[in-house]
Amino acid sequence: MLKPKITPISQINCQQTLPECFTLLTWNLQKVDFSHYIHRPIETLLSIPKVHLLSLQEAAIKPKQNRFFNLPFFMTPNIETKKQFYGVVTASNYYQSAFSQHLTQHRELGVMTHKAALVTKHPLHNGQTLTHVNIHAINFVPHYIFKTELRILWDNIKLTQGPLIVSGDFNTWNKLRLNTLLKATKQLNLSQVVFSDSRAIKTLNRHPLDYIFYRDLSMRDAVVLSVPEISDHNPLVATFSLTHH
Repeated sequence: MLKPKITPISQINCQQTLPECFTLLTWNLQKVDFSHYIHRPIETLLSIPKVHLLSLQEAAIKPKQNRFFNLPFFMTPNIETKKQFYGVVTASNYYQSAFSQHLTQHRELGVMTHKAALVTKHPLHNGQTLTHVNIHAINFVPHYIFKTELRILWDNIKLTQGPLIVSGDFNTWNKLRLNTLLKATKQLNLSQVVFSDSRAIKTLNRHPLDYIFYRDLSMRDAVVLSVPEISDHNPLVATFSLTHH
């Protein structure tokens, strides 16, 4: 049901590497239609400085669309309708390549849809390569399925060396899910981005759902924006600098 038959991936022509200091924004867009923003940068929607890497969940893309917030993008859709694809989108004006795309093996109970994740590679200014994992974790399933799907994704990236960012909506609405996620991030030596004011982060049962984790990078700044008029989730923004090897 609604399982995507094709996977839209735009052409990435830019050869620039991510700069010494770069900013990532992760945001669940709640399937809001941003088609009128295809050729407008996200900075005209949100009062933020330049963003170098967008990690979007529940993004809506029209067939043959090749820009999102005026950026080239890769997508792993989890839903396909006659008019749109919905799923995770990683967008950047800097060179990136798609490493792997993932649909959960299980479907969510009731809604019967899969969830999606996308792994991309981004050359860095210092010669290293950043691996970025954009994830919308499965919901409405027994815990063992949540844990299994996380392990399947982790198996794909566990041998990855160097800088790594994992960001998205993890649907960690109880302690058991959160503990499973935190245990998994420790296996990859990931640190959690901590926000000085986290009140705007989307929660369910008083548990945050959205996170950014990283390794082999220096975290410079982090902020949560409050834009409840756009989506039921708020954007998380983190700025990183490269650690020289």
